[in-house]
Amino acid sequence: MRMSKMGIKTRHHRGNDEALSQEILFQSTQLKRHAAGIYGLGNLLVRARNNIMNVIRKNLENYDCSEVSLPVIQPKSIWEASGRWSTYAENKQMFTFEGRNGEYCLAPTGEEIVLDFIRENIASYKDLPVNIFQIGNKYRDEIRVRGGLLRSKEFLMKDGYSFHASKEDMVREYNCMRECYMKIFSELGLNAISVKAVSADMGGKVSEEFMCPSPVGEDKVLMDENTGIALNTEVLDYPEMLEEIKQDNPEFDINNLKEVSCIELGHIFQLGKFYSENMNGYFVNAQGKKEPYYMGCYGIGVNRTLGAICENNCDEEGLVWPESVAPYQCVIISTPENTNDAEKLYSEMKLKNIDVVLDDRGASFGSKIKDAKLLGFPYMIIVGKKYIQEKLFEVEVRRTSEKLFLNFEKLISLIKN
Repeated sequence: MRMSKMGIKTRHHRGNDEALSQEILFQSTQLKRHAAGIYGLGNLLVRARNNIMNVIRKNLENYDCSEVSLPVIQPKSIWEASGRWSTYAENKQMFTFEGRNGEYCLAPTGEEIVLDFIRENIASYKDLPVNIFQIGNKYRDEIRVRGGLLRSKEFLMKDGYSFHASKEDMVREYNCMRECYMKIFSELGLNAISVKAVSADMGGKVSEEFMCPSPVGEDKVLMDENTGIALNTEVLDYPEMLEEIKQDNPEFDINNLKEVSCIELGHIFQLGKFYSENMNGYFVNAQGKKEPYYMGCYGIGVNRTLGAICENNCDEEGLVWPESVAPYQCVIISTPENTNDAEKLYSEMKLKNIDVVLDDRGASFGSKIKDAKLLGFPYMIIVGKKYIQEKLFEVEVRRTSEKLFLNFEKLISLIKN
């Protein structure tokens, strides 16, 4: 990609945001605030987010999860059937509007629509279990918005739902999804911890959050460093949950809990029969009797995960993209006398299917170096004096600041490996 075609015009100064990463994103013009809680994402953030979604999809498909796409505009009737319309609408968490044929909402979550979508397909115990997911926009009228990626009114979310003939099978799938989520976050370079949580208005009783420790996190987690057990602070209000934790983990001591700030990345729930009973989600069991199926729910905040990656991978000079999600692997910068050689390298790297950016803007050499670090490309390739003298490219590794002088073959080997 040619940087001159990307619409990037970096700023000289940063703002005064709550998090360094957000200041960098605003300075790099990769994040644009249009109104409170409403943000636009630039090319680099979109590509990095696509890479996150690819990691999510790959891992979920390894666990036999099937991707679907469900509408964001949803009729009031299905939310009334679950009993949640009044809760969400009266609390003004949900955007609602009058249409030509009735009242609708913009989906804040997907339990109702997924049940309405699939219940006719699950008529027998032979059709179970099923685990489906989607990745799409959700809308919540958040009271307190933060930083564009961490909490906004419109955000990208992966939400998944499983259907089962028994509680035991629901618990089995719940445990599989916990395992899958830990693999996803590990592959994304995030040190996620599993946190016991309260289900609140979701309908079930058992749930866990996946948290990333961070000074800018708005969630407060209580962690026992001796046992590794972590709790949402709300759990302290539920003595029965604490007792259950003690029974499962005799070494757990509430006095050892320390508060840690975290960013919430995801949440999984055992929903039980709450939605299937309320919305007529029934199947015929092996004995020929109708019964409601058990459900599980599994969410990942894709935008928030992107925000956590940015926050965990930045320094005073800018972003430091991990290679697993980097929007581009490298950027090529040349001195004026080496423009043709830079163009040739750019073409050759594209032929080798390397995601590469050529900074062909009319900016100064120093500005290009500064912007390359601000934008966080894993490798900066300089076509300069060393190339004229020895046909060697100067390569700076963004994460370590290590400088290498490599010929073409070694350069390709470094970036592709």
